[in-house]
Amino acid sequence: MTAFTAGASMQKLADRFGVDRTTILRRLQGLGLRTRFSRLEPDEVQVAAELYRSGWTIDELAQQHHVAASTVRAYLLEAGVVLRRRGRQGFK
Repeated sequence: MTAFTAGASMQKLADRFGVDRTTILRRLQGLGLRTRFSRLEPDEVQVAAELYRSGWTIDELAQQHHVAASTVRAYLLEAGVVLRRRGRQGFK
């Protein structure tokens, strides 16, 4: 609980204790703590945008940052990144 209130993410706590993130979520909610939405820091958004432009998918970026694909998509759009059409490009 102290680590969470000090700013540690649920994913970092899950990694630290070797449990799933949902386990951490349930424990925190059981203690009456309000959890915060997953977010990316500005430097993470910049790196994600560069990786996306180099060919990474939104799903790959989401997995790397331990957030939902919709979160990555929203941050990329907010950063002015032009998104590719859905699906694999360049495959025949």
